[in-house]
Amino acid sequence: MSTSTQHGYLVIADISGYTSFVAKTELEHSHEILSELLELLVGRFQPTMTISKLEGDAVFAYAPEIVFARGETLIDFIESMYLAFRDKQLSMKRATTCTCSACRNLSSLDLKFFLHCGDYIQQTIADIKEMVGTDVNLIHRLTKNHVTQATGWGAYMMVTEQCQNHNGLILADAHAQTEEYETLGTVRTFSVNLHRRHKEITEARRILLEEKDADLALQIDFPTPPAVTWEWIHNPEKRNLWNGGHVTWSTGERPQGRPGVGSSNHCAHGKSISTEVMVDWHPFDYYTAHSFDKGKHTFTETMRFEALPNGGTRVHDVVRVHMPIPRFIRRAVLKFVLLTQHHYDKAMARAAQLADEEFTRTRGE
Repeated sequence: MSTSTQHGYLVIADISGYTSFVAKTELEHSHEILSELLELLVGRFQPTMTISKLEGDAVFAYAPEIVFARGETLIDFIESMYLAFRDKQLSMKRATTCTCSACRNLSSLDLKFFLHCGDYIQQTIADIKEMVGTDVNLIHRLTKNHVTQATGWGAYMMVTEQCQNHNGLILADAHAQTEEYETLGTVRTFSVNLHRRHKEITEARRILLEEKDADLALQIDFPTPPAVTWEWIHNPEKRNLWNGGHVTWSTGERPQGRPGVGSSNHCAHGKSISTEVMVDWHPFDYYTAHSFDKGKHTFTETMRFEALPNGGTRVHDVVRVHMPIPRFIRRAVLKFVLLTQHHYDKAMARAAQLADEEFTRTRGE
């Protein structure tokens, strides 16, 4: 194991309210509940990030910065984990008939995330691996802060200014706050209310194009996990690496400072430029986009990401063309343009190959 300094993202997921939860409930059941929730978090972190260690009711993970080439993808990654945590709580609550205090008070537990970007070294002493460095110390000190006192939030995602500035990340409606830590000095942070984000995401209108309604449906397996695969499919810069060169993608509007509903990308093909606008956005699960050419709605596309047991991702690409002609003609035209002219299926296979090569490099395999 190399002891050279590395640079990347450091994340702590901390289950809040657990100390009070244990004190007021039966130890055996409270331990089982914590174990189940921690297993969920570990499963969501891996294999995209590496688990450094479990710290009681918290998980400490890290990843080289190239894993999240865009900081906004890291934010999506964290938000998707929080949604999974809340879904797990609900399913556990529904599945049990136990009336003990632990099972009755399961919903009192919540989750906080702390994100920082900095340097770290992984050292091994007596077969024990340990992350060390000033930035490692800082991410742990951040768990003691004054955000709840200032906002009343029970669940939040805290991002350091250093992390936010690393990729020019913009967090809409974030609570800015300064924390003081002995020997580490002043740290400026930006926090997002995860209860509000959960409500916004779950209440958003779902627009999911089904294969039965499509004019063309393709699928391809990526050897990379959903978060990495998502980045290779959606990121305009990465799309330009695998799409065959017949079009050029560029970033469009970002109303909330990052991709999401209402954000757009531009596609230049010849002298024409079309715009894809996100109308549904569920990171690492699926997204749906409407495409427009000269203001005319030309087609709708849903990209769905199915996690596979081997750690990879099956990508389902479902497209429907908006043309006032019979469906069988639409299907024939779309198939000819995408598969015969532009070899889209081969381009997607190239994307899977490039994603695998990059991900393997970042894991040091």
